[in-house]
Amino acid sequence: MSKQEVFFWGFGASIALEVVTVYQLYLSHTRIPTRYKRLGFLVIRFALAVIAGGVAVAFEAETPLLAASIGIAAPLIIQRLSSDIPKDLI
Repeated sequence: MSKQEVFFWGFGASIALEVVTVYQLYLSHTRIPTRYKRLGFLVIRFALAVIAGGVAVAFEAETPLLAASIGIAAPLIIQRLSSDIPKDLI
């Protein structure tokens, strides 16, 4: 797979995760959270999806399933990596 394909698998999986979340809320007849109506949330969520695609490329995913899995897990990967930063550097 090319780097562009890996990126879009990671990016798409990250977006798909949010779509599934909204779909589950819709099926449960729960009000859709107001965060989905805020431009700031949508911009940040889009940026997170872009980062997820980048993380999939950085991991050099070789299959669509691996790239998608990394895209879905990207927030946890980033959180884990950032927790290893020594507190005196922050």
